[in-house]
Amino acid sequence: MDLEPNSDAAVIGRIRGGEIDAFEVLMRRYNQRVYRAVRSILSDEDEVEDVMQEAYVRAFTHLADFEGRAAFSTWLVRIAVHEALARARKSRRFDPLSD
Repeated sequence: MDLEPNSDAAVIGRIRGGEIDAFEVLMRRYNQRVYRAVRSILSDEDEVEDVMQEAYVRAFTHLADFEGRAAFSTWLVRIAVHEALARARKSRRFDPLSD
């Protein structure tokens, strides 16, 4: 495991150790990647922002479940993609009926 001071593993260790503000480092590091993944699924900017926020909340609340078998960025993007796909399915179910 890479334990350079700014590596994902080190930042995750700090967060798990109670330094919750360090999660911002990960958010800033992967914001563009998460945005692009979500934007490829959803077209509405407001929904994209909502999904990104939900993905970050889920990643933070489930950080203890992150086992490090994949890169943190892969895990985070996967959370975001699953949330975006769920939103896309949900919005398709409720398409307005034409008059």
